[in-house]
Amino acid sequence: GCPLVRDVFELTGDFCRVPKRKCHRHYCWEKLRRAEVDLERVRVWYKLDELFEQERNVRAAMTNRAGLLALMLHQTIQHD
Repeated sequence: GCPLVRDVFELTGDFCRVPKRKCHRHYCWEKLRRAEVDLERVRVWYKLDELFEQERNVRAAMTNRAGLLALMLHQTIQHD
């Protein structure tokens, strides 16, 4: 049956016990539930894409930094 909710979004853990064909209150609840799941997937994809972009930015910043190897390979000239 349809999962029952409180205050629109808070799941109660209970389910509608009326047979699906006779319940007029929860008409097409499966389609709505699938839409909610798809929306949550899209949100997760956006968050994952954002995290990949942040990782790419951090890696680019790390490669552009003057590290120990760059200091060791840098040549200086003494002007006496």
